[in-house]
Amino acid sequence: MQRILEPGQIESLDRTSIPRLRMPQRAEVFSARAARLRQLADGHPLGDYLRLMAALVDAQQHVLDNFQAERPSPESIEQAQQHCMPLVPASGGYDAGRWQPLLVPLLDAVAAQPALPAAVKGVIERVRAADPAALEAGAQALLAGHGKGVDAASAPFLMAALQVLWTGVASTFEAGEVPMLDVPNVCPVCGTLPVASVVRIGGAHEGYRYLCCGLCATEWHMVRVKCTHCEASEHVAYHVVDTAGAGTDAALASEAESAVADGGILKGPDGRPKLDEASKRVASSPIRAESCDDCHSYRKIFYQDKDPFVEPVADDLASLALDVLMGEAGYARANGNPLLWQNAEDA
Repeated sequence: MQRILEPGQIESLDRTSIPRLRMPQRAEVFSARAARLRQLADGHPLGDYLRLMAALVDAQQHVLDNFQAERPSPESIEQAQQHCMPLVPASGGYDAGRWQPLLVPLLDAVAAQPALPAAVKGVIERVRAADPAALEAGAQALLAGHGKGVDAASAPFLMAALQVLWTGVASTFEAGEVPMLDVPNVCPVCGTLPVASVVRIGGAHEGYRYLCCGLCATEWHMVRVKCTHCEASEHVAYHVVDTAGAGTDAALASEAESAVADGGILKGPDGRPKLDEASKRVASSPIRAESCDDCHSYRKIFYQDKDPFVEPVADDLASLALDVLMGEAGYARANGNPLLWQNAEDA
């Protein structure tokens, strides 16, 4: 049974009792993501793309299984710990000379897929033929989060190799080695912004919200009902795709919250459960957009107690309809998904 926390109780919790980190599980991090992508692909409008990404993610697991990442020097780790800095920052040059050899087997694995569309074959050949310096420039743009100058179709392949590299090194760290940063909304291992957050179930993580890194797969704790972009908490609201009563047209069902019970019950300012139909639909959904009217941005939040199989990167990619509706409502996505990029002129 999940804990029910009243307003103010979250802030008063003993932080040392909450597991601060969930380090990537090397043996299954990508295989679990690939399985979820395939599950979500059935009957999905973007099913072909989800299955293509599943093949790429399966290849990531195979490459990771045969890759031994090089840890930073003890001196570098100590310096990061002393200064509350990410251990292996994405902007710190760790990828130099390391990631491109990982790209080749990823391309080979996807190219070997049966009935691969000609357009995908063309993308793979373009990446194979690219100058190493151009690939390096593209990698730096992706690590910076903007992808400027990178072909959107090629970007997931480059990003996949970078993910293998950083996930490989992140999986070598014990949680106690990872410093607590002064900036709580970036990954403490690589300094990357989270792709989404997830409220976990099971064991010591039961009921706690974790931000999820799209580069190294590290997860770190952040209290709920708090903007993961600007850290404000007064004007946070939750939204889901709602087709109830709307025929075939999707719309947003939204709910502003002053407090959320850990069991998923929405409460109003008086502390009593909200029972209107919109609130019920929001509360029952495993996928919600968490918006903030202070910074007008949003990220998705997933709830394992509603769907135990949610996987942040996969479920984020498969819920683009929610992104469209959030954009129409005037909210900007805080950052993108590592498996889907836009050309700079289209962004």
